[in-house]
Amino acid sequence: MHQSIRTARPAAALALALAAALVAPGIASASTTTPTTTATTGSATGTAAPSTTTAPTAGTATTSSSPSSTTTTSVAPSTTTAPAPTGPAPSTSTTSTAPSTSSTPRTSATQRAAATDKAVPFDAAAARSSARISGGSAAQAGAAAGFMVRTLKARGNHYNYPASTYFDGGNTVDAILGLAGAQAGLAQGDATTDYLAAHVNDYVGFPGAGNPSSAETYAGPLGKLVIGVVAQGGDPTHFAGQDLVSRLKGLLTKEGRFSDKSAYGDKSNPSGDYSNTIGQALDVVALGRATNDVPQAAGDYLLDQQCSDGGFRGNLDVAGAACTSDLDATAFAAQALVGLLGADDAATVDALHFLASHQATNGGFLNQDGQYNANTAGVAAQAFAAGGLTKELARAQSFLAGLQMDCLFAPGLRGGIAFTAADRATLATKSTDAKALDRALRATPQATLGLAGGSLLTVTADGASSTAPTLSCPAPSPTTSTSSSPTTGTASSTTRSSTSAAVTPSSTDGGSGSANDPASATPSSLAFTGADISAYVIAGLLLLVAGAGALVLARRKGVHA
Repeated sequence: MHQSIRTARPAAALALALAAALVAPGIASASTTTPTTTATTGSATGTAAPSTTTAPTAGTATTSSSPSSTTTTSVAPSTTTAPAPTGPAPSTSTTSTAPSTSSTPRTSATQRAAATDKAVPFDAAAARSSARISGGSAAQAGAAAGFMVRTLKARGNHYNYPASTYFDGGNTVDAILGLAGAQAGLAQGDATTDYLAAHVNDYVGFPGAGNPSSAETYAGPLGKLVIGVVAQGGDPTHFAGQDLVSRLKGLLTKEGRFSDKSAYGDKSNPSGDYSNTIGQALDVVALGRATNDVPQAAGDYLLDQQCSDGGFRGNLDVAGAACTSDLDATAFAAQALVGLLGADDAATVDALHFLASHQATNGGFLNQDGQYNANTAGVAAQAFAAGGLTKELARAQSFLAGLQMDCLFAPGLRGGIAFTAADRATLATKSTDAKALDRALRATPQATLGLAGGSLLTVTADGASSTAPTLSCPAPSPTTSTSSSPTTGTASSTTRSSTSAAVTPSSTDGGSGSANDPASATPSSLAFTGADISAYVIAGLLLLVAGAGALVLARRKGVHA
């Protein structure tokens, strides 16, 4: 028995050697005929330009030759590429493109005609023709119009004051002007104008039966309403059964001030007259647009509110008070001056220069609360549009676009313009924040008119589309299931997705490995090359098994011998 065991070991060794001789050539031959799919896929992706129109597919990014950063921005619209508004100090550089102060001395109110009934032409041909310029933000303004259409319709065709049910006529008129400026949402603009007609006195005050200018009538709101009616194509002399123009003229005092008529005064203001510079400017524009004539006293009184730095005070000529310029008041007054005097008049130039000198490097303006906000930037943009300051307008529009809510926000918020960058950040994570949303509802209308490159002098709904666009956001791509070892098929689908802008898809379904789309090929579709080695490999494997078994048997027998 022990002799047979010893003779089995050489036989096993011989079987193993013969098996190796048969298997080794087969393995070597097979290694020279197996195709490399990585090179094929790499050649396809290496010649293709990355696409920015397709969303990335989760789980397959590692097999794509395009950087993932080239596709992640496709979900967000173009406005997200604008830098977010920050808080740099206002730029006071002397390189501003604002027109320099004219050497022509400014005439004072006393040097102008003293007659209060003398009319100043509101030059529609010259001043108003230069008031609307292209700002290149039509798409953003259209998206903002879509936001206003949705929110107005959801609120019964009007806006209320924040956290209340009280009608906010001023913001509602601003929405009409914003829609007209964006040239969109005409049907909603008409519906909102109808609401104003049914609630006109809720906004501008209830006049006495015998005297249309008696308590209550508010000068600023009445002027804004006239502008809104004219912009929407209505007749302010026959609106809701009233002559709004005559009612406005009835508020003009001998000094040229449009004053409120109110029975609700207090100790600090017994007359109840809370009219201000913004209202005076609105009333000048309103009469100019409605009649092409503005009483000279009204224009002179507005000019009396201009401070030495070119800006305009917020409160009307208060005895003994220093003249402190206000950005918002200056923006409205500058538009009125373009209509009254033209963009080249010294007073107009000074007002525009004041605004331009206070524009920060981010395009925005600091308000009295120390915030860069959409409302001030919006009305300043309107003034720049009216005066023809294209560079300053573009910077303000860029700031406003940076506050606009895009595809990263809840669908109901998209297109709206947040009041500040902080509000935008809040709404990005908490879409139902009531305070931030209320501020966006009030910021979007004024910002939209500025974003559209329009002004109070020229805004009109003529030619506007009936509806407003909705911001189009691509749907997220379905997640592709993957295994621990990605197959060539997964790689090919990723390659087609990431290079669709440059690679023309094959006319086939991709399963046959079309030559026109090499990335779609799979190992099962590769052509056969080389010799048939299967018989040698099988024989060699059988001998390997037999030899190994003999060795094992010999070792086991030897242990017990």
